[in-house]
Amino acid sequence: MSCNARNLASMLEHCRNHRALERAMIPNPHRQHRVAFSVDGEQRRMAVHEWGDTRNPRVLVCAHGVTRNGRDFDVIADAFCNDYRVLCPDFPGRGESDWLATAEQYVIPNYAIATRAMLHDLGVQRYDWIGTSMGALIGMVMTLDPAHSMQRFVVNDIGPTIERVALDRISETIGRWPVFPDYPALAAALSTTIASFGPLSDEQLQHLIKTSCQRRIDGQWEMKADPKIGDAFRIAYAQPPVDLWPLWQSITQPTLILRGANSDLLSPETLEKMLVSHSHSQSVTIGNTGHAPALMDAPTIARIKKFLG
Repeated sequence: MSCNARNLASMLEHCRNHRALERAMIPNPHRQHRVAFSVDGEQRRMAVHEWGDTRNPRVLVCAHGVTRNGRDFDVIADAFCNDYRVLCPDFPGRGESDWLATAEQYVIPNYAIATRAMLHDLGVQRYDWIGTSMGALIGMVMTLDPAHSMQRFVVNDIGPTIERVALDRISETIGRWPVFPDYPALAAALSTTIASFGPLSDEQLQHLIKTSCQRRIDGQWEMKADPKIGDAFRIAYAQPPVDLWPLWQSITQPTLILRGANSDLLSPETLEKMLVSHSHSQSVTIGNTGHAPALMDAPTIARIKKFLG
């Protein structure tokens, strides 16, 4: 083979590899909205990442966990966007959304206010809901909303009883995020936390890290979340626990409960009680996974698709 032929073959192989890499990359949301809502008379804006056809009447809302943001759902949103209009909000204080004025404002009722504003402004009447941890608690409240009708509910690794060992673990670190001198230092620290989300490809791991942080003006790196979220968590944790079982038992929507096999937050006993007390519920346990499943693997996505229909 001549030198030119070898060079051409090398270039073609490089192009094929590059196209394969592009196909493998996790896509970005199709568009973003900034939805206005008010808390204690103060207006704020919540970022909403949107996928799919805005005219599609089938809507799927994906609600993230307490320290995460809507970009956690890029993989599952991409998988659903041909069948659904997918909305992935960054709840207040996270991601691209505005921060609230005080720690005391970071509570589920205010997240529900922001959610109702999102549904109203984006013209949503009926929707399905996937909620991870805190996102599922918000979903439980939204099942009672008379103005917008939730059809089906996916609860990811949380229940009416939350194990104290998990609350202790979260309380120790939430909001107490250091500033990192460079991206590799942040990535190394965050990789440890994300490890409990289950088996991930390198690309998925890096995606979760990169969408969770931002570079500061001084060149250092920090989490894209308000530290006051941690104060809010500890304030709530210091109070007597709220009995969520009546709320759970009032839910009439068909419900799929996902549990990480190694979860320290949703126990097998609580899961069993949830199934017994909700006649239209079913469950899937995800192996080699703690709190909370990332919902990025093909089998889990397929199971959710089957449930939502």
